[in-house]
Formats: sequence, C-alpha cells, structure tokens
Amino acid sequence: MFASRAFARSRPALRTIRQQTPTTKTALRKNSTNPSSSTSSPSRSADRILDRVPLRFQRYTTGLRKAPVSHVIAFLILHEITAVVPLLGLFGLFHYTNFLPLEYVTGHWAGYVRDGVGMAERYFSRKGWFGFEAQDRGTMTGQLEGGGEVESTQDVLEKWQRDGKYKVVVEVAMAWAITKALLPARILVSVWGTPWFAGVMGRARGLFRSSR
Repeated sequence: MFASRAFARSRPALRTIRQQTPTTKTALRKNSTNPSSSTSSPSRSADRILDRVPLRFQRYTTGLRKAPVSHVIAFLILHEITAVVPLLGLFGLFHYTNFLPLEYVTGHWAGYVRDGVGMAERYFSRKGWFGFEAQDRGTMTGQLEGGGEVESTQDVLEKWQRDGKYKVVVEVAMAWAITKALLPARILVSVWGTPWFAGVMGRARGLFRSSR
C-alpha cells in the first residue's frame, strides 16, 4: 500500500521530466552545432583559396583542409599578407623608379592587367585619390574593352602612362597583375608558414589573457 502511494505521488514528477527531456535534447543539439557553424566560415574561405592551387601542388595543401581552426585562421591571415606586401612593394618599385616591365606583363597576364585597371579606376574615383573624380570611372577600361587582348592592352597602357594622373593606374594594374600571377606561390608560402604563425598567434593570445 505504501509503495503504491509513493509511486502515485511520483507520477507527476516523471511526467514533468518526460516533458522537459525533448527540450533539453534540442538545446543540447543546438549547443553542439554552434561550434561547428562558427568554424565553418574560415574553413570554407580556406577551401575556396586552396581550390585555386594547380593540381600538381595540391598534395602540399591537402593537410590544411583537416587542420584545426587556429591553423585555418593563421593561413587566411598569411594569405592576405602575401597579397598586400607584394602589391604595395611592386607599386612602390614602379612608382619611384623607371622600371616598368610593360611588354612582358601585358604579354603574359593581359587579363590580370585589365582587372587591375578596372579595380584601380573604380577605387580611386570613389575615394577621390590622385585627382580622380566620379566621371573618370571607366575611362581606361572602356578603351581596353574596345580592342584586342594583348596589343590593345599594351598600347593603351603606354599611352596613359604619359598622363601624370593615369600613370598611377598603370603602375597599380601592373603590380596587381604580377601579384595575381604569383597566387600559387603565395598559397604555398602561406601553407608552409601556417604552423609557425599559428604558434605565434597562440602565444600572443595567451599573453593577452594573462595581462587582463
């Protein structure tokens, strides 16, 4: 009799537990998926970059696809550094010296040069840099689109290089084209330096936490 009464009293509590269980499981599932969703964005960005590596070099980059998130983030940062440093360095070289391999670059990477011209024109016109205004956007790009691939690109750049304002666009476009052409080498350098840079980031993060 005592046992049956105790069991009857425990039924409401059991029903409450059963009702709470699905909610708890749902919450656990949500919590368990949050870390993966937060780490998927860097991984997808890294995959998009690694997909550009030529097939003969992809055996050097396969390990990064399964690397920890810290290594993926380190790779993405290094990849940006390997783009900004040569771009600015080459632009400075072309701008402050008389060296400008116009024929070679347009002969090998005319498409990249055109992309660089369009990028520089749009950016300078939007920012108002180097005397550019909104109406200047597309001036060189329109001439490049009106002719052939290599000959037109070289001829247009040679003409606009004599203009003090558009000379900067030519220099940026050349630096942009060479930096884009170096993409496979930049990716390999970034992969090679990823473990070291991830360690540097980890130590810096530890020092930051200890100083708080």
